[in-house]
Amino acid sequence: MDDQDQLVFADTVNNRLFGLPEVLDKNVDDIIVNECDTVLTKPPDRYNFGFIIFYILGTCLLLPWYFFMTANDYWMYKLRNLPNETQVIFLLPNDNHDHSRLQANFTSFLTIAASVPSSLMLLLNTYLAKKMSIHFRMISSLMLMLILFTITTILVNLDSDSWQILFFMITLGTVIFLNIGSSIMQGAVFNLVSFFDSSYMTATVCGQALGGIVAALAQILALWWGASSVHSAFVYFLFADIFILISLVLYTFLVKTNIYKYYVQDIPASVWIRRSSSTQYALLGNEQIPTVNTYAVLKKIWKLGLSTYYNFLVTMSVYPAVTVLITSVNKEHTAWTDTYFLPVIAYLLFSTCDFLGRVMSNFIRLVITNFY
Repeated sequence: MDDQDQLVFADTVNNRLFGLPEVLDKNVDDIIVNECDTVLTKPPDRYNFGFIIFYILGTCLLLPWYFFMTANDYWMYKLRNLPNETQVIFLLPNDNHDHSRLQANFTSFLTIAASVPSSLMLLLNTYLAKKMSIHFRMISSLMLMLILFTITTILVNLDSDSWQILFFMITLGTVIFLNIGSSIMQGAVFNLVSFFDSSYMTATVCGQALGGIVAALAQILALWWGASSVHSAFVYFLFADIFILISLVLYTFLVKTNIYKYYVQDIPASVWIRRSSSTQYALLGNEQIPTVNTYAVLKKIWKLGLSTYYNFLVTMSVYPAVTVLITSVNKEHTAWTDTYFLPVIAYLLFSTCDFLGRVMSNFIRLVITNFY
């Protein structure tokens, strides 16, 4: 074989090229070469279409939950004191006489209904990844979230005063299954983006923080317009419906792009080849790709993982449960102190700093030697 007929093999998983001698050194046997018209070079991400989609998918992961928190006034209205309270309601504790029993306990129940299924599903994601494809998990979770948020949107304009306790239970049930769907989607999205370049991972995590900014701005605009709690909640949930639907449509477009096929699409267990003027390019099939030792990876990153865990533990302990209790030291009854202080300081400021921190991590690299 002369220089012009030299074989150059491409390992798309590790995004590198290597020559035939390296293949022989790795004891790769029984390589089959099939003639086909497949271009092996990385296709361009036209107009950053894939990057934008991952930004939107990242936003979709947490945006619904942010809107549930933002609509606090709506929940308080729906669960206000009524003359027809049932015996079940009187079983709930209430140390706050300014709120009804359902109002006083709703936030606690909401947190439990969200955190418990999310934690369980995140643990089960590893098992689901082996049993269900990324595509199935993405489509099914987005459809589930869309259906549940549509139900939540419909309930906004229904008079639930005569069945308040049922509304309370339906809402908690919706939150449970919504977070199950969100957790499945989160596992699928990060499973999917792990095949792409690191910039796409940055887009996904920045999108998560962007959801908080969008929700906070929506709340501030609703307050500025003077919309009622019911009308504001309807706008929040309707926007979430539209956003989830857009995410679903954009994902179906993503799987048809060349950039998706290059990184993710299953490769036959054979070698593809394309003849060029001077070089033959071949692609190793999946059977030649070595498996990754998950335990070895965890052993290397456990310190970083532990620091991330403590960061979220402390942050989520005070946000939003403690931060929403902050009040302005200025006792003057102005629009800033009475209306805008809480959404700006507790929600918008937190989400903005969260977003900036995630963006900066893509540009500021901290090199630590002998960390492990």
